[in-house]
Amino acid sequence: MVSYKNTIVKTVIWRIIATSITIFTGWYVSGDWRFGLTVGGIDTVLKTIGYFSYERIWQKHNKFEQ
Repeated sequence: MVSYKNTIVKTVIWRIIATSITIFTGWYVSGDWRFGLTVGGIDTVLKTIGYFSYERIWQKHNKFEQ
């Protein structure tokens, strides 16, 4: 079983990558770096919570299959 610490580390690393992509995409599309940062910030908060929850549910589900 994967520990909470490993889930948090995996979540943070992925969010850095994904947030960078979102910020640069928002900046590219709008031409405004502040818009990119705003969208990236909102995206990070919502998706970090979602991803962490998904990982923990996945681990609980797989515990029963093993």
